[in-house]
Amino acid sequence: MKLIDRHLLGSFVPPFGFGLAVTTFLLMINVLQNYINLFLEKGIRIDVATEVLVLSLGHTIALTVPMATLIGVLMAMGSLAADQEITALKSTGVSLYRLTAPLLVIGAILAGVMVTYNQFVLPEGNHRLSNRLYEIHQLRPTVHIKANTFADISERYTIFVRHKDDRSGALEDVILYQRDGRADTSPDVIVARSGELKSLGPDRIRLDLFDGEMHRIPDSSDPMGYNHTRFTRQSFIVNIDEGGKRMRQRRRRSEREMDLKMLSRSIAVQDSLVGIKQDEALRSLQEVFDEAWLERSAGSSPALATGRSALDEYRRWLSLTESRTRSLGLNHQVARSHIVKSSKFEVEWHKKFSIPFACVVFMLLGVPMAVVSARGGKGVSIGMSIAAFFLYYILVSTGEKLADRGIAPPWLAMWLPNILIGSTGALLLRLSVKETRLIDFRVPDWLARMLGRKVRPA
Repeated sequence: MKLIDRHLLGSFVPPFGFGLAVTTFLLMINVLQNYINLFLEKGIRIDVATEVLVLSLGHTIALTVPMATLIGVLMAMGSLAADQEITALKSTGVSLYRLTAPLLVIGAILAGVMVTYNQFVLPEGNHRLSNRLYEIHQLRPTVHIKANTFADISERYTIFVRHKDDRSGALEDVILYQRDGRADTSPDVIVARSGELKSLGPDRIRLDLFDGEMHRIPDSSDPMGYNHTRFTRQSFIVNIDEGGKRMRQRRRRSEREMDLKMLSRSIAVQDSLVGIKQDEALRSLQEVFDEAWLERSAGSSPALATGRSALDEYRRWLSLTESRTRSLGLNHQVARSHIVKSSKFEVEWHKKFSIPFACVVFMLLGVPMAVVSARGGKGVSIGMSIAAFFLYYILVSTGEKLADRGIAPPWLAMWLPNILIGSTGALLLRLSVKETRLIDFRVPDWLARMLGRKVRPA
């Protein structure tokens, strides 16, 4: 490694570490608030709350490393430009392209490290975090119940509370809706002054209500048959894992808990299901055309032969056609849902590469930005890096939503931000090599006169 390369590396590492620490802390503020809430208010053990905090760092690191790369290159190259070191190197024949090359290599190394991290570390960390949060909700039933908010604690019960104590499980001003099933349009309404939630195991809780009333309509077709019952204490056993559905669901991994192999397999499964539903839709459409063709070819003779009128025959044909049409629409909707699921898996697959590659893109963008902002100091460098990454984050988030809705191809949605920002960086680098002034941080002449300063010479 040449002296100039070691000098660039030494100039880059400290601001990169500083940027990584600052950006990680800023993005973790909300997680820290949840950590304090879990430990102090909800009574979760400190080791469990700390594990949630550490695991929450996983997806944050995946975003802050590219951001810290931009901060590092801006501060490093900006310092060299402000100290006239870049000018001195240019006078010895070292071009800006030569200074950019080792930084791009560093960016490529960081990108490779992050791809490995996204493949082997992040999915398992996200999966463990989801499991831990699920266990917390099982042990503390009131964790996911918020004051002044309706919460579904099972398929049968929806609860609303004015106040709650997460440590003791005590509730005040409770409204409970009890349904017989999903199709129940007239649930029982139970109102109580206070209540208490207690865990009976990993999948059952007991809800005790005190000093309340139960309002019930036994027959929904007869609203006049209304029952009103008062009680001093009423207990409800709630199965929060009815039929083992929630436990099976937790064994499944979301797209952010999968590695590349799992994502590829999920994409293949969804694509095959799309093909099956499309084939069924085509068969339904063909049956509609076949029914219409047979009706046209047969004319009125089938109706006369069977003793049915032409109107009866037409109604029969219309009923069959409507049935085929509904089947066609249903298959189309199901196929559409599988396409959306497949797009989500594809988005996550490309994100494992596109976001790490942003390290290279930001290196390419950061060098010319540092040169033109050298007069602005480190504050300007940090501000420009935050603005650039904010723009990148907006582009990635927008692209992800468009891809999830099937409006844009997943690969294009995830790689377009890199293409746009990388092209901008390459253009700015070329203009910087030609020493074209892009941004002037000096005070304008008219403002200098107003401030009573000396006007710079033309």
